[in-house]
Amino acid sequence: MAAFLRFLRSLEHTLLASVMLIMVLMYSGSIAVRELVPSYARYVVWVDEATRYMMVWLVFLALGIALERGRQIAMTSYLEMMPPRVQFALRKIIDLTGLLFSLYITWVGVEMTMVIAGTGQRSPTLGISTAYLYLALPAGFALLALRYGLSLAGIIDRWSNSTHEGAV
Repeated sequence: MAAFLRFLRSLEHTLLASVMLIMVLMYSGSIAVRELVPSYARYVVWVDEATRYMMVWLVFLALGIALERGRQIAMTSYLEMMPPRVQFALRKIIDLTGLLFSLYITWVGVEMTMVIAGTGQRSPTLGISTAYLYLALPAGFALLALRYGLSLAGIIDRWSNSTHEGAV
């Protein structure tokens, strides 16, 4: 399991960093074309939509990493005042609730993506199926469900502040 988690983290980090870098390069290039050679601006109108789609994917794919690192919004003050046994039980309940919710949203996202794919909707400038945009929701929440499940099973410790890159 540790090798799988290291691979998943590495893949996620590489993918997210690559998408972010590509977005910056595309958008910078688009601005340069619009400012320096405005007559060619019509050839880069698709960049705005492409970077918007990439940003949506970036946000959803980062959900699992954010949870594992304890970077999601949480109200822990009350939890930390509880005795250790109660904290442990509440953390398991929170993880189970998060897992069930994430699995539900993944399922709803798959259903929604299939409906959108069935309608044949296309993006205005890229001309690709908008189902690719909607697919980010179930992909991101599936990764989030995985992290909640791993936390529930005690394989990762998302509750400590000492979670770092190589930790399992």
